[in-house]
Amino acid sequence: MTDRSPFLRWITLPLTIAASTITALALGIAPVRAQTANEAELKAAYLLNFANFVQWPAGDSPTFTVCQYGSDSLGSGAAALSRRSLRGRPINVRKVSGKALEGCDLLFIPASERARIRDLTHGLRGSRVLTVSDAPGAAKDGAAIGLAMDGQKIVFEVNVAEARRNNLVISAKLLSLAQSVMDAP
Repeated sequence: MTDRSPFLRWITLPLTIAASTITALALGIAPVRAQTANEAELKAAYLLNFANFVQWPAGDSPTFTVCQYGSDSLGSGAAALSRRSLRGRPINVRKVSGKALEGCDLLFIPASERARIRDLTHGLRGSRVLTVSDAPGAAKDGAAIGLAMDGQKIVFEVNVAEARRNNLVISAKLLSLAQSVMDAP
């Protein structure tokens, strides 16, 4: 008998990399090798690309501010984001807590703060802030975008009604890539 596991690994690794690359290219993310990117950096890349597919009301801020609520859940991803720009605006990443959410363009709420999602998103209604969380069921709890791990890939769901409440328009291209889209008031 022949041991097929080395053969299967040889076949499945390129297929896994190809699938990740196709998903990344569809979102406009530069392909990242699985060995070099950790989960926090991938989430940060998704945040940047979500922001690229959202239309904000006109504003005059010279920077795009990504706020991390509570713990440092983006880790090394925060540093990677702060070296980037969005539509010619440098990205500023900062930690926030309590109700000090002034100046945020995008608010990332980590799973550790799941109990606060409803309060935070309700308090931000009409504020032009894109809310994203990696807590289970985040989009149902009021976040505009909920991230989740499905095996070894990141998937997301979109709450269009919540985005609309904050005067944001999410592109059809991003909606077509979402695992699910909710549009209930």
